[in-house]
Amino acid sequence: MSNIQTETPNLIQLTTEYDVTQPLWQRVPTRTDTGELAFDFIMIVKRLNKLVPGKQKNALDKIYSVLEVYSKVILLADMNLKTNLLWVSHLPRPNLSIEIASRLIDVYPQARLISHRVD
Repeated sequence: MSNIQTETPNLIQLTTEYDVTQPLWQRVPTRTDTGELAFDFIMIVKRLNKLVPGKQKNALDKIYSVLEVYSKVILLADMNLKTNLLWVSHLPRPNLSIEIASRLIDVYPQARLISHRVD
């Protein structure tokens, strides 16, 4: 598979196709650079993989625009179109998972938060 990546100015790496050799659970950062436990959440982005290419790109652009706003606190964002799951790991900040998830639902109303760390 080809690997097409674009680096945004705020360090979020957008990948349209990739071949990952490690499973997600091994790639997700568990700690920050300073040793704090990272927070994460998972969202289901219903029907995103069923959209026609133009509408899918538009929806992904909106999702990526939200992630870009939070690029300084997001450690990893992984969109799996096969399963319609978005995994986001971020710096440990109270209520940040809910804040980011709410903004994602604003731009893609079919998205639903299905799991997050509340510590």
